[in-house]
Amino acid sequence: MKAAAVDIRQCFQPVLGTPPWRVKAGVGSFLTFEFGPRIRTDGHVHGRWHLWIYLSNWKLFRGERQLVDSDADRKLIAISTRRLEGESLTDVDFNARTRKTTFSFGDFRLVVSPADYLDRPDERDHYWIFVMPDNEVLAVGPAGMRVEQGDARHTFVDGKKQKIKIHPTHVTRQITLED
Repeated sequence: MKAAAVDIRQCFQPVLGTPPWRVKAGVGSFLTFEFGPRIRTDGHVHGRWHLWIYLSNWKLFRGERQLVDSDADRKLIAISTRRLEGESLTDVDFNARTRKTTFSFGDFRLVVSPADYLDRPDERDHYWIFVMPDNEVLAVGPAGMRVEQGDARHTFVDGKKQKIKIHPTHVTRQITLED
């Protein structure tokens, strides 16, 4: 049975037109965005939808001017990315050939590209993941795009570093990217 194609815009439809809250830089090149109503789980507050830029390089632009990238000073990253909290997510575009994703927030564009620091990326690696209600997770990485139905949990360490563990129970839709 052939898997149905993943439509990224359809997955993001519930949050298009809304601004993220708690945009944060994490470890390395990690960026996290919370969307939608606040939900309390295990004493921590998160959004109903959660975007995690993970094993990627990224650049943030305002118009044509680059403001910051994933290798910049941490304070500059925090100041620049926090500006996205006042801007609604207006579009998400994935280019399968270049494997780049562009997240548009009004005049701002966050361009996410594959990490150049991974020796041998495989299907366990993700450029970014989008956690949706009902334990669905859109994962985009070297192996392609897939929506997994499973258990996605936020883990907070010392209130700062966060990671999401995905324990998929099954893949519901997938697109494999060809080299």
